[in-house]
Amino acid sequence: MTPPRFLRAVVAALIAAGMFLAVTPSAGTAAAPSPTAPCDAISPIAIPCVALGKTFDAVGAECRRAGIPDTLCSLPLAHSVTQAARDAYRSSWVHRTAQFQYELSDPVAFRDVQWIGTHNSFNGLSYPFTVSRADSNQQLSLTQQLDIDVRSLELDLHYVPGILGLLGPKVVTVCHGQGAEVGNLGCTTESSFAKVLPEIATWLNAPANSDAVILLYLEDAVKDPAAYTSILSTLAAVLKRPNGTSLVYRPNPADRAANGCVPLPLGTSRDDVRAAGARVVLVGSCAPGWSSAVFDWSSAHVESGQASAYRAFPACDATYGPGVYAQQVVRYFEDSTLVSTLLDPQRPPVNPEGLSPEKVEAMTNCGVNLFGFDQLLPEDGRIQSTLWSWAPDEPRAGAGGCTALGADGRWIASPCTEVRPAACLSGATWTVTAAVPAAQAAAACQAIGSTYGVPRTGDANSRLHDVAGASGAWVDHSIT
Repeated sequence: MTPPRFLRAVVAALIAAGMFLAVTPSAGTAAAPSPTAPCDAISPIAIPCVALGKTFDAVGAECRRAGIPDTLCSLPLAHSVTQAARDAYRSSWVHRTAQFQYELSDPVAFRDVQWIGTHNSFNGLSYPFTVSRADSNQQLSLTQQLDIDVRSLELDLHYVPGILGLLGPKVVTVCHGQGAEVGNLGCTTESSFAKVLPEIATWLNAPANSDAVILLYLEDAVKDPAAYTSILSTLAAVLKRPNGTSLVYRPNPADRAANGCVPLPLGTSRDDVRAAGARVVLVGSCAPGWSSAVFDWSSAHVESGQASAYRAFPACDATYGPGVYAQQVVRYFEDSTLVSTLLDPQRPPVNPEGLSPEKVEAMTNCGVNLFGFDQLLPEDGRIQSTLWSWAPDEPRAGAGGCTALGADGRWIASPCTEVRPAACLSGATWTVTAAVPAAQAAAACQAIGSTYGVPRTGDANSRLHDVAGASGAWVDHSIT
């Protein structure tokens, strides 16, 4: 459809008006990590730049929705959201390696496994404009997020009257608003849970995604028995296969705790979920009204660590000790909304609690389980920073059929006839042997009472690298 002439004129005027804020990178330099970088450079606090960025993001989104080519809708101070970037990602080494790591960690227990996730996944400008979406957390739709390897989504559920949050019967609504105690402030014309959830089910039921298991965090702002009944009904009606069988991994009533809810089973893996015939693990706070479908993760996870204080492995996070990482799900999320910025008026333009690629790399190597990214785009470097296994562009065709941990801790393809130490695992402890050809690695580990192993998480790889050092090691993965 040809966009209305007046809208094309408005967009053109906004582009022209904003050009004085644009910066053209020099040839060969990386793009700025934040689209508001030109404004950040001249403002001592974040509020003006965040407000301008939100304005241009909203205009850019409406530009794309009007049918204008997305390359023309990339405004100064706004995120550049293009189909070309998503297509490039889907054919990239980053995508292949993210998929590889996801599959490699399928047998790993929830207490140790990693999920790439988004924060307030639903609150995106790809959907029709509302007051709360104007202060967006995301640029991409739920489908687009899943397409770029996000496997954990967050939906905030409220129970509000259906018309502008004021009139009509109450419905369970997905919106970024305040709690019921302040009248669900911020919820207006957002979509109902029953209209949002089918997008996730459709993606799960697509043949290309038939093996994906996702973690779905339902943030509870409903606090009403009728709402929980409605949520269970929607889950049952929507999260199912075309043949009618459920996609939901159900809590075992025998595991119900004294609070009336079933805790998230931290020893369970994604392989276990598939073996049960399920694809979706639902988590949230304890509410007996929905506990037949939603695991209580209140005591199973932590999420209040300070990203600003995070350090590279092995220092990691001063907030939590090794025992927390070993026994709970550790989640870090960020908040890019204007509201959060207004609550901290002295905050500098670069958010010290933001999840930069450098912090994400450190968190991955230290064993952070769950990321809640804001404004996630495939080219922004954060997904790449969750990659701990293959070195860039590995495994290289023709380089060899065996896998070695390189001197820098990343994996490389190597001829199996080379001699290297073998990576041996006993419990959670890594050791290495004397250098041997790959064919003798298993026997070499057995000779010292251990098992030839392969790291399946970022922190396991870090611990192996700590032991192997610059000598590297063979790891138990064959390249086919």
